[in-house]
Amino acid sequence: MQAADQHHASACPLPFETLVERVQACRLCPSMEGRRRVLSRLNGAPDAHILFLAEAPGRLGGELTGVPLSRDQSGKRFERLLALAGLSREDVFVSNAVLCNPRDPRGRNRTPARTELDRCAAWLLQTLQTVRPDVIVTLGAAALAALGRIEPHGLRLREDAGRRVRWRAAWLSPLYHPSPRAGLSRPYAQQDDDFQRLGAWLRSLGFTPAPAV
Repeated sequence: MQAADQHHASACPLPFETLVERVQACRLCPSMEGRRRVLSRLNGAPDAHILFLAEAPGRLGGELTGVPLSRDQSGKRFERLLALAGLSREDVFVSNAVLCNPRDPRGRNRTPARTELDRCAAWLLQTLQTVRPDVIVTLGAAALAALGRIEPHGLRLREDAGRRVRWRAAWLSPLYHPSPRAGLSRPYAQQDDDFQRLGAWLRSLGFTPAPAV
């Protein structure tokens, strides 16, 4: 666990509590007025080695609970996939490219607008600088593209799912989002295998313990 020890010895450029306070005070997006800003200690330990990045909080998930990828169908599947990788919520930090729940005029979840992604890019960068993960796992094309707004990585989800590359000071691995509709693009069995491979790779780096015999 030498790499992990070096990670914890480094200092964060901005206290996590300060980041949370600034995010909670954000009013850059008129479309997000009245919505929860989903960033707090409920996202995970702010010194976690592994950060999962999804698209946006769900109306029936993070918007209600304050916990990204929780309670709704995507959240339940994410919990299962984490377990396949040998991980738990206590091992990781989970966040979103957009920190509030975007909705259409009928109150349903919608894809974040480009302006919303652009405005939240600064919060994403600050989150990465504060948490300083050793490994970033993006969940879905929107999260992968959001990282590209910060610094190009040249990855495309369809061609590069499960690939691991160095990006800034971390490893970056794109995977599919755990939403039900993602099964149309990548079968669930293949997604299960992606997370099992992720877990084996993380263990080889020393970021998760080996399974008990």
